[in-house]
Amino acid sequence: MFGEKELSSLNYIIVELITAFGKMFLNPLIYWIIFISFLISKRRTKDEQIQFNRELFPIGAEYYQTGKIMIISSILISAITFFLNTTFVNEIIIFLSIIIFILSFAFGFKLLSAAYSLGFTFLLFKVLELYNNDLFASGQITTHTFSSIALLIGLFLFVEVALYKVITNENAFPEILKSKRGSWFGMHHIQKATFIPFLVFIPGKITIASLPIVPYFTLGSENISFMFIPFVLGFHHIVKGELPEVSVKKLRHYNFILAGLVLIGALISFYLPGVALGSVILAIVGKIYINGLIEKEDAEKEMKFVALNNQLCIFAIAPKSPADILGLKVGDTITKVNNIEVHSFADLKEELASLIVFPSFEVITSNHEVRQIENTSYKGNLTELGIIFPLINHDETT
Repeated sequence: MFGEKELSSLNYIIVELITAFGKMFLNPLIYWIIFISFLISKRRTKDEQIQFNRELFPIGAEYYQTGKIMIISSILISAITFFLNTTFVNEIIIFLSIIIFILSFAFGFKLLSAAYSLGFTFLLFKVLELYNNDLFASGQITTHTFSSIALLIGLFLFVEVALYKVITNENAFPEILKSKRGSWFGMHHIQKATFIPFLVFIPGKITIASLPIVPYFTLGSENISFMFIPFVLGFHHIVKGELPEVSVKKLRHYNFILAGLVLIGALISFYLPGVALGSVILAIVGKIYINGLIEKEDAEKEMKFVALNNQLCIFAIAPKSPADILGLKVGDTITKVNNIEVHSFADLKEELASLIVFPSFEVITSNHEVRQIENTSYKGNLTELGIIFPLINHDETT
């Protein structure tokens, strides 16, 4: 049972934690993240309007299906940092925010992995340590700090694995381009981001405790302040030689192994501090290697969605469209409409235009299985049905 004094202290801490979370929204990094995310989404929707004569995914779709991941990850990681008494001086938070700003400004979501943002922050302060910086001499940054950063990288890499799990062929963002040879081809953007604030302690003796954005109070003889760090995770891959889910499966596998190795190294570093540097370097190099490997493997394959190769292999499905509701999938190849064989895009258009009854489809899936798609509700052309192909020219999309 808690005594009156303990309950009072606990209530006070809870109030300050809530206050810290609220005051996190005074941090300008949050509004930069919102702004850059809006620009990325806006540019994508504009391209969709031009290429497909419709907006396929709304602004902010990059964050869709990440709500549970955000909440669970934020709670778990904050609990771990609280339990480990993870303390960050203001300088760490400032430089982390600057690095996230630079990476998102220059590369969008592509390099918003914790391996890069937290990893570069780690290396920066490792360099400062060589110059006998006052932060180290005063004990404000210790080996425990570096081990905590390495641990956070490992934990966030596992969160990235969870983010990859929400990617499907249908929610990857399609784009149609013209090759140097003049043929239209399709590629998919595997792109997701999520916002994950996490809790750290701020040393009370530092002057930043007087700033309004940092909740600050005294408990017993110690000064304690909390801060929720606004943190964003993201990635962006382009695939042309295979379906998005094939690449994502490999990305999940490789990143899961990397996350496990980094986390093990980080945990060991609490007892052998020198291991933290190796874990962070492994995270950065491993992430670069994985991304490069996926890009290389994709580049070595023939383009999957080329108009002249297989005109009836479905390149994209408009979300919540009749085709989506019927269960047609990206990668399906349409072979029959109402038991009438179709061999080209022109055949498909003609058959859909001449039908009196609702069209049902026979398709060959990406796994080479024959599947029947029954339809008793929807009729129309490809645009109305929400089926998209990498066409020979854009005039054929209408």
